[in-house]
Amino acid sequence: MISLTSLQDAENGSLFHMDCSFLSSVRYCCESPDTVCLIFPEKPADLPERVFLMPDGKQYDYRAFIYTLSEGAEVCSLRDEADGSQSGTEAAAEKPAAMKEYYIVRGVTDDIQEVRKNFRVYVSFRTSVYFDSDPKETMVTVKDIGCGGFLFVSDKKYQPGDTLSIVLFDSRNPLLVKARIRKLRPVRKEGRCGYGCEYIDLNSQAEARIRNYVFQTEVLQGKTRDA
Repeated sequence: MISLTSLQDAENGSLFHMDCSFLSSVRYCCESPDTVCLIFPEKPADLPERVFLMPDGKQYDYRAFIYTLSEGAEVCSLRDEADGSQSGTEAAAEKPAAMKEYYIVRGVTDDIQEVRKNFRVYVSFRTSVYFDSDPKETMVTVKDIGCGGFLFVSDKKYQPGDTLSIVLFDSRNPLLVKARIRKLRPVRKEGRCGYGCEYIDLNSQAEARIRNYVFQTEVLQGKTRDA
């Protein structure tokens, strides 16, 4: 059973279809690191089997998590913070918030476990890519990078399975690696889409350079956060 008793305990987020098109705004509550309860004021109709959940907040502009949803919705009574103590009078302050019915849909993700397994750091740099289907240089923005792959954003449309070569790191000592787009990812920038990629045929030297970069970047970002 959901432990949520009031909407004040819920977070705000956005749902996206798997093609990264916007589905709806939503309130949600995480029951565990891998499960979520989506909260709707009305009974949701025609929800897809899988959705992206993007939490509100600038730190999630380029991060969303895939959830597989349960069939059907259950009714749950929650206190609505818009009622009760909002009038400012002493009597209203003592009045308990009204209980209202909401609809709960549960979701499960393995995205978070994948993030834990393939540690990554969040960055932002422009770089060159060369798609096998179109070898002309294209500029994209890399938003995260890890030992298993990276995410870039672009206003151009690509598809899972597309293969490419990408220049990582700076121009003084660039590293050119092959990669394949695995998943589309929504981003909060209108007209853009995120593309989660995995490395292809990464040799040990290139892998060591990427691991070193990820480690050093995490250390520097940690020092910045502490400061």
